[in-house]
Amino acid sequence: MTLHAKEDAAFSPAADGTGLDNLATLIRDTARMTIGAKAVALVIEAEGAQDLGSLALTTEGALGQATYEFCIGSDRVMCRAPNSDTTRRSFRQTQVQAISTGTMMLSVPLARLGETGAGAIAFAFDQTGWQADQTIAACTNFALIAEALWLSHFAMAGLNLEVDSLTDRAARLLRIAEIDALTQLENSASFEDKARAMLASGAENAAFIMLDIDRFKLVNDLYGHQFGDAYLKTVAKAISAAFPKGSIVGRLGGDEFAVLTPLPPGGRAYLDGLLSRCRSGIQRATVLLGKPDVGHVSIGACQYPDHGRRYSTLYNNADAALYAAKDLGRSISTIFNPLQHDRYNDTEVGKQFLAAVQRDDITPYFQPIVDLYSGRCAGFEVLARWRDSSGRNLSPAEFSMIFRDHTLAEKMTRTIMHRAFGDYARHVTTKDRLRLALNVTFFDLMNPEFVFEVQTAVTENKFDWSLLTIEVTEQTMLGEQTGQIFRSLNELRARGAKVALDDFGTGYGGLRHLAHWPVDILKVDKFFIDGLASGSRDTAVLEALICMCQKLDYEVVAEGIETTEQIAALRDMGCQFGQGFVFDRPLAGEDLIERRNVYGIG
Repeated sequence: MTLHAKEDAAFSPAADGTGLDNLATLIRDTARMTIGAKAVALVIEAEGAQDLGSLALTTEGALGQATYEFCIGSDRVMCRAPNSDTTRRSFRQTQVQAISTGTMMLSVPLARLGETGAGAIAFAFDQTGWQADQTIAACTNFALIAEALWLSHFAMAGLNLEVDSLTDRAARLLRIAEIDALTQLENSASFEDKARAMLASGAENAAFIMLDIDRFKLVNDLYGHQFGDAYLKTVAKAISAAFPKGSIVGRLGGDEFAVLTPLPPGGRAYLDGLLSRCRSGIQRATVLLGKPDVGHVSIGACQYPDHGRRYSTLYNNADAALYAAKDLGRSISTIFNPLQHDRYNDTEVGKQFLAAVQRDDITPYFQPIVDLYSGRCAGFEVLARWRDSSGRNLSPAEFSMIFRDHTLAEKMTRTIMHRAFGDYARHVTTKDRLRLALNVTFFDLMNPEFVFEVQTAVTENKFDWSLLTIEVTEQTMLGEQTGQIFRSLNELRARGAKVALDDFGTGYGGLRHLAHWPVDILKVDKFFIDGLASGSRDTAVLEALICMCQKLDYEVVAEGIETTEQIAALRDMGCQFGQGFVFDRPLAGEDLIERRNVYGIG
């Protein structure tokens, strides 16, 4: 029996269907409400079947076919079916794999089918929303639902159960599938469905609100995941209590929540009051957790219909307001203002970015890295710049939302990488042995094809691998969950590149992991360099940090040096390399030919 999904995701049964159409519909609805997968493949080999495919449920198209092939993968083994002379496939373990299209595949065995058969269910997800632990848990729970539905169907054939009983069971399962297991709020897919329904029902005025817990990852790292879960549940209850009856409250994922709530006509003042009530309610509720650095949230909101009528528009505008709140210092509420917040709108900025790439307005700049003992230029860090319509060069801090989208982030890296190698090849001779440090993102390293793309750029420009440094932030290292990031870094190191840990000291979790990370160079954040003027304690911390790096055999590069006094202090501590405005501002590619080879070091 083969069931196929049409483009509208409505499954249709084969002509000889015997109730599997109901089963397919239930599985479709439950999968969509639970996890929002891009494609689903379900394979069950019923006992006594002569070939694989007693039930093969998959989404049409290339992604559906890829998901099906991943589900039945070549590493599945054949085994003897119980009480039978036939053989069937054995689906024994959960598998996760990233593929080159920016998609994550996850396959979960159906382990509770007993003598009725054997099978597995596989899902395809966009890598942007991939959260390993949560997604695997959600898919495992869904596998239990699929097993229950199959067993119900199998039993129904023999017991002639009433259709109403199956419908009631399905309704209960669907409601379970709508709820976020941790917080008991609507999950992301259910929130979107109910919000769309509310907007389509003729609501006159409403507010779309997005909330993000400030520095939640820090709290999780400091106090552990068990406390983090308790924190999320406390915040969820406080949010629900803050909004009136008829509001839809959901957890979008991680530490992000959303609310759609009715407003009275001209309800801006009312909305301000709701947001204030929500923030104070969260602060009161989290006091009971007994930790000093919890209870702070950033909030972004927009109004329907003033700021949009479609769900996607309201979502983007509330998200832009939320991003503006974070940019303004966090722990505040911001209501969308198109004149101020369009630059935070992912969709709008994405369009502008792609146009800028076409116009060659995305360019690399080169900041010298200097030997603090000799004053010799040792290399350059490549920095991205975006030339706007007025001719001003924007720094990454002004277009940081680009790095929230995996497609745009990867395109930025590749654009800068190819142009930087080209500028270097034209204006720097190999005999100078000047290193080139490229900044890469989480999305780059999660893509298994990234190393090959760097290899291509290196080969095309006849660049020496031993002169290449890959810079990775501490937050990227802390976000490692699947092993792909470390695999990418180790492959790059195997080719001769070095790996630098950037902004060290800002991630709050690096010391306990540092010795195990694939790192060659530590870049000390400007925060520590600025502290040199603050007194002996700050100096002692920096000196201890440099000493630790020396014992771990790491090179040390100090960032943000602005005075000759800082150069002297760092040199006395044993720090060999540094960069900052005291030496030079970042240079355009064409200025490399007139660069200074030696800088004054006081």
